Amino acid sequence: MEVKTGKELLETIYYEDAQKRINRYKGTDSLVVWCDNNAYIIGYEMGSDFHTISEFLNYRIRMIGFEEFTHEINSTEFDYITELHNEIDEGDPRGYLQTVLEESYHMEDLSQC
Repeated sequence: MEVKTGKELLETIYYEDAQKRINRYKGTDSLVVWCDNNAYIIGYEMGSDFHTISEFLNYRIRMIGFEEFTHEINSTEFDYITELHNEIDEGDPRGYLQTVLEESYHMEDLSQC
């Protein structure tokens, strides 16, 4: 039997709990994103953590600050704002925000499961 450190054991417990929670939302119109070893559910289902992608991203900005947030998504403050404004000008920033989630938070669409 492999010996695990306390940190590794906690990570395993968090991951297993997250997987159980994700399984409850499979087949619904929800998304799951991974951040800091936590799974967050985005959707309108009862018990979801956030209702929209923007709500999740605003939460991250409030938690870690805008500079750290842009570092987390592998961007700069200027590039993030510029890209967001460009998408707003084109009519729909959701595609850009979804790309941020896919690339930075390993988003998974649970309706496809």
